[in-house]
Amino acid sequence: MSDETLHNLQDHPTPDDSDQPIPDSMSTREPASSPARVWVRAALIRALKTMAQAAIGVLGTGAIGLMQADWMNVLSVALMGGVLSVLTSIAGIPEVDDGSSLAAITDSAN
Repeated sequence: MSDETLHNLQDHPTPDDSDQPIPDSMSTREPASSPARVWVRAALIRALKTMAQAAIGVLGTGAIGLMQADWMNVLSVALMGGVLSVLTSIAGIPEVDDGSSLAAITDSAN
């Protein structure tokens, strides 16, 4: 670059967005989710945790190495744990509306 080009670049200040106020119309948070969506998310998270715990339990019972594990059995037990977790969550999840059942949550939304 020539000296003239460098001089021209220094004449123009770098834009700085830090001094620009955020308009009041711009939301900084996501809109609130419906209670049913919150319940579904919480139920799926609990089901995934239960599936992982079930898989760990089955893997720890007799597998010596990675290749000796009965992966179909591990998957079967983990999936059953997830199904049972979702079915149990229908009765209520402590993380959602103080443990309300799915029926109470959907009734209050309507």
